Amino acid sequence: MAISQKDIKLLWGRAGSKCAICRRDLCADKESVSASYTLGEQAHIVGEKKTAARGESLLEIEERNCYHNLILLCPTHHTEIDENEEDWPVERLYQTKSRHELWVRETLSSEADLIHSAKQTAVTSLIDEAVILCRLDNWQDWTSWALGPDALWDKEAPNNAYKFYEKVESTLWGVEFEELQIAARVFANTLNAAAQTFSENSEERHNGLRPIKFYKANGFNDNYHDDLKRYNKWVDECNLLVVQATKAANWFADAVRAEVNPMFYAEKGRFMLTSGPNLEGICHSQVLQYTEEEKCDLRLEFSSGKFAS
Repeated sequence: MAISQKDIKLLWGRAGSKCAICRRDLCADKESVSASYTLGEQAHIVGEKKTAARGESLLEIEERNCYHNLILLCPTHHTEIDENEEDWPVERLYQTKSRHELWVRETLSSEADLIHSAKQTAVTSLIDEAVILCRLDNWQDWTSWALGPDALWDKEAPNNAYKFYEKVESTLWGVEFEELQIAARVFANTLNAAAQTFSENSEERHNGLRPIKFYKANGFNDNYHDDLKRYNKWVDECNLLVVQATKAANWFADAVRAEVNPMFYAEKGRFMLTSGPNLEGICHSQVLQYTEEEKCDLRLEFSSGKFAS
């Protein structure tokens, strides 16, 4: 898979069209190279192939050819890093790239670039918060407990979900993050609704939140059947919201990969949902995603103000 134009533009823009090591001015078009410019080369940090320099890695070819695994260099330094792997390991190259891009932002960026950089910093901060507050690293585990026959949520889940909702609503979004903004707000609203709905009829037991089975009143309950119906309706609502939150989480991750970081959960893949066990003791796992039609409907709801703060 070839390097995409989007990743090439991102790499050259953030590098300021300069070699990340010697900061020599570079040219992207070999037909236009003059005496004062050197042809720039998009070098791989983890080698494009396993046999290439620094090629031993679990990264797939798509991940190797994306912006986050590329560094802009002049031909001299491209040759140097590939012929001296011991002096230029993966970690050092990532650090060199990061340091160079920081230098470009601080010394070469225009006011417009700085505004864009500030917005990107805010968005990056939100993404980091999402990983922690929404427990993305353990999504399949915690949602399987939430959907279990005796549902269990982390006691901090309602508070964390609301914190994430507030973070999303207060973030300064730019037009360049339009899809991510919509996906994030749908995700925050849906997850917060799931957590708050569950907390309305739960109590802290055994270091977690568990349902209050109000239909089991002490002694005889004259309203047992009606209470049981109300309880089951509440359970169904909680479960549906967890399902929708999983769809929203996958939309959010897709938008992050498209607009900010192509490597975001690229190795782990999509967020899965495990339900069960059923009466036969079997659990069922599946990847849940919004259809394009559902996304279109949600975008319309967003533009109409449903997800506005």
